[in-house]
Amino acid sequence: MQGSRRSLARYGTWIAGPICLWGSACDGPGALEHTPSEALRACADAPSELHTIGDVITQLNSMPAPVSAACLVATVPRPLALVATEGTNSAQPASSHQSPRIFLRMDGLVMGVVPDGDGGKLLEFGEWVTPTRTLKGELEAPVLGPLADDAAYQHALYSASSTACGLCHLGEAPHPTIPSAFVSDAFRPLPDSIVTLDELRAMHDACVVERDSGARCEMFHALFDLGDVVDGPFDDEVSTFTR
Repeated sequence: MQGSRRSLARYGTWIAGPICLWGSACDGPGALEHTPSEALRACADAPSELHTIGDVITQLNSMPAPVSAACLVATVPRPLALVATEGTNSAQPASSHQSPRIFLRMDGLVMGVVPDGDGGKLLEFGEWVTPTRTLKGELEAPVLGPLADDAAYQHALYSASSTACGLCHLGEAPHPTIPSAFVSDAFRPLPDSIVTLDELRAMHDACVVERDSGARCEMFHALFDLGDVVDGPFDDEVSTFTR
């Protein structure tokens, strides 16, 4: 599949001029056209709907290791809904305004990624159990090998009876049916910490112009090179992060 004419046609190419990706109009708003790397194309050719933390574990175990955070993002079907924050009050802090914490908003699941820095070493997950509470999990990135079914819950543990998430997220309680798993209140970013979708697109475009192939830009390519990206704000009933 990699390097085939079919794959290149699917993702667009700069050969003989830019081709719009995934049916986007060339004269419409959006990120600069860019051909994803061969590695990202391979990831995107194995898409998976991720609705639960268990779905994430299944998807990661189906992929050849190591699996980077960008590769996992590339497998998420489009359109991709997201919201980003420059907030640092988290176990997965934004590195800067130029490398924010990005929440991918899927049906039933939120996944947090950061393009680089300390936050980029983690994948964080919140699986909705009520409109305002989530089952928490996290994994180290990149994923270097097969994962146990409870790997994300085990990695989040602070002690046998609590998680590191519970140090900030209120109302932590054991999940009623999943051992070593905990549920707590969800948070949404503070309004003044939001990094807008237009700003994220501009960061991607700078990566294209500068031909930057580093890990940070690979994340922006995983977000924007593979289809439509839309705003995905949290519901207002979800509490905001504390400072």
